[in-house]
Amino acid sequence: MLNGISMGIIITAFLFFFGVILTALINALLAPTVKTPQKVISEIIDLMNLKKKDIFLDLGCGDGRVVLEVYGYAKCKCFGYDISPIMIILARTRRILNFPMSKDIVFDADNVFSVDLKDITKIYCYLDQKSMNALKKKFIPFIKNGGVVYSYRYSINGMKGERKVKLSNGEYLYIYS
Repeated sequence: MLNGISMGIIITAFLFFFGVILTALINALLAPTVKTPQKVISEIIDLMNLKKKDIFLDLGCGDGRVVLEVYGYAKCKCFGYDISPIMIILARTRRILNFPMSKDIVFDADNVFSVDLKDITKIYCYLDQKSMNALKKKFIPFIKNGGVVYSYRYSINGMKGERKVKLSNGEYLYIYS
């Protein structure tokens, strides 16, 4: 006969396994998980010229590496959004391990297309071409209000004010301001 603890362990294991399967399906069908190479993250952060007063957002933050590096560099308010709850759990775990007392780092599972950009000053994305083009309508008013968008590897088709910088790994960072 199973007691409460055994049932809890079994249910937790099942939910974790289900979450991994769901994440794999989301990654395969909707948003493939690709990480910004560690060796260019500091280069990208230097180009962002972040200040403590900035409010930073990583759309499709994955495991939160870029957000945590930004916070370590600028100590500004940082947000990371990803569609995968498993990736958000990993990001929150990394936050607790790296900055356990900080309330200025927020990770949440949300659709990157519906995130509110109010009060955000700088956005970083490493999303595919189709996603970047779909976000164009959202980015235009954001940029007109003084915000800056940084996109690793993928440009936004037909977007004005584009500047591109070649990084040490040969890829480009597209900057829209």
